[in-house]
Amino acid sequence: MPTPLATAIANSPLHSGGFIALDVQGNVYLSSGDGPNPRISKLSPSGQLLAQFIGFSGDSGVQGVAVDSQGNVYGADQGANDVVKFSAAGKVLSTIGASQIGEPGGLAVDSHDVLYVADEAGAAVEVFSPSGKLIQTIRGTFGKTRGLAVGTLGQLYVVDHERGRVLTLDPSGKQLASWGEGVNGITLSYPIDISLDSLGDIFVTDPGDNALQKLSSDGKLLAKWPARDKYHPISVAALPDGRTFTTEDADDGKSARVVERSPAGSELAVWR
Repeated sequence: MPTPLATAIANSPLHSGGFIALDVQGNVYLSSGDGPNPRISKLSPSGQLLAQFIGFSGDSGVQGVAVDSQGNVYGADQGANDVVKFSAAGKVLSTIGASQIGEPGGLAVDSHDVLYVADEAGAAVEVFSPSGKLIQTIRGTFGKTRGLAVGTLGQLYVVDHERGRVLTLDPSGKQLASWGEGVNGITLSYPIDISLDSLGDIFVTDPGDNALQKLSSDGKLLAKWPARDKYHPISVAALPDGRTFTTEDADDGKSARVVERSPAGSELAVWR
């Protein structure tokens, strides 16, 4: 249990609802979730605190977090109903989506640095160019959009955590598949976040079922890894090799942690 990370989280508390993202170097980005002092913390792969991104104007915490190919960092500011974009050095570059997003939740960035924002209040996904211009609004049969991921071919994965399913859409927003609700033996009680590895395997956090689920690219259940010690998974980020990092909240709402797992689901580290 790496001491540097314990210190890092103590200096930048990970509260309930915190999201997680990884960059190409394997650095870890944690949003402050529902807690005070909204911020994003950047940690090294070994857990050392490298930087903090501060500049959110809302008072409802930071939810989704994402990193683009240039190292720019994005945080969903729910209190201000926008997304704050930072440079890799932590400078606020812009705010995106003000008056266009009802309640930003999960974020994703594709290979062209196009930003996808789950609009929870609007039951939609808002799509922005790298310069922050709204270029598309995707609406479907969403109950409440939450976690997002983008595949290598541009397909969009949307977690509908109100209806307990994952939807796959083509780049135009047309629905290709829906998993959950017993489809392919997959039951999702209250899914929140989603991530992909380089093989196209899909990882979904489901605190309602208290597990991290691993699905194949065609939506078959490959594995289910329960959380333990009265914690439940919230957000997930996968490395290309299939290792995953999840944020987990305690049942009492007073503590949170990060769990690193091998591609087979074995716990490699628990960061508190």
